[in-house]
Amino acid sequence: MEITFLEAIFLNCLHKLNGERTIYSLYHLFQGKKSAQTIQDAHFFGLTPFFYVFPTIERKEIAKLAEQLGAGGHISRQSDDTWQLTEQGTATLAHSLKQYPLPKYLDGLKYHHLTGVFWERLTLLVQVCSNLVYHHKEYIPVQSRQETLNWVKTFLGKRKEGRADIAKNLYSELVFCFEKEEGIDPALLVRRLTGYSRIGLTSLQAADEAGLDHHHYQLEFLNILHYLLGTVAENKSTLSILAAAASDGRQASPFTLSAEKTFLLLEKGYTPDQIASMRNLKGNTIEDHIVEIALNVKEFSISAYVSPEKEARIMEAADKIPVRRLKEIRDRVEDANYFEIRLVLARMGGR
Repeated sequence: MEITFLEAIFLNCLHKLNGERTIYSLYHLFQGKKSAQTIQDAHFFGLTPFFYVFPTIERKEIAKLAEQLGAGGHISRQSDDTWQLTEQGTATLAHSLKQYPLPKYLDGLKYHHLTGVFWERLTLLVQVCSNLVYHHKEYIPVQSRQETLNWVKTFLGKRKEGRADIAKNLYSELVFCFEKEEGIDPALLVRRLTGYSRIGLTSLQAADEAGLDHHHYQLEFLNILHYLLGTVAENKSTLSILAAAASDGRQASPFTLSAEKTFLLLEKGYTPDQIASMRNLKGNTIEDHIVEIALNVKEFSISAYVSPEKEARIMEAADKIPVRRLKEIRDRVEDANYFEIRLVLARMGGR
């Protein structure tokens, strides 16, 4: 039985969850909910690429996906909102991924805060440069956010080269990026660009022209933007125009706002109990923050919360269990609590 691309993504993510989370954890993942639980789950279950990839998806759509795949025999219900793949579903997923491989450069958790800003700046910059080359001044900007309009105006005013040279250099930088990777189809992005006497397509129109359903196109389009952001980060000196467009002027925090506050207090020497009292939060919430910090800060030491000897035993137990079921790890390391186990898994990178 053929399934849609969105159903394949849903099956793939359910397969990784392996019955340890409800289907609505995927709803929060796809929407890009910046909660400690969602971010930790993204790491622990290898789902970071899919963070914020379908921000407009609705809760009822997730329920409908589960019901449809369940009716088709691809998944079976374990409890009210928890499903697992059947043997048929596993085979269907494998077939689907061969037919439509997952986008290689997709990394929603890493780039979600930059993608929209980068795209707005790039599209407006292309439009402005294109019209400058043709000495055309009367056109409606493709982007309306004043912040984006101001950025492009300021950027052009700071560049030393002439406007025609900016256009030429921007084109050269894009060609440099796309020639580095044969697996990327630039047309999926170029169709969306607006220039002199040319109106870019909407995402739906571009998807139709490319012969892809909308969800498939959305992921391929994000894959290109994430690829560009990654390539620019590695070649900032060579790709000065794209690097400027990819910079939001600040260092994005890898944490939720609440976890960041906890991190700053830990840096000042406060204990978790003191922080919980100061911030009027439960101890479990502070523990969630510490796990989130361990996931994102490689140099963060967990020795104050779990001894090296116990950490080694937890790691050994985790390596013997094919999926990260916390209870099974605790059964093997009886003197460890769930916070210690989650913390060690975070240090292991959730692998």
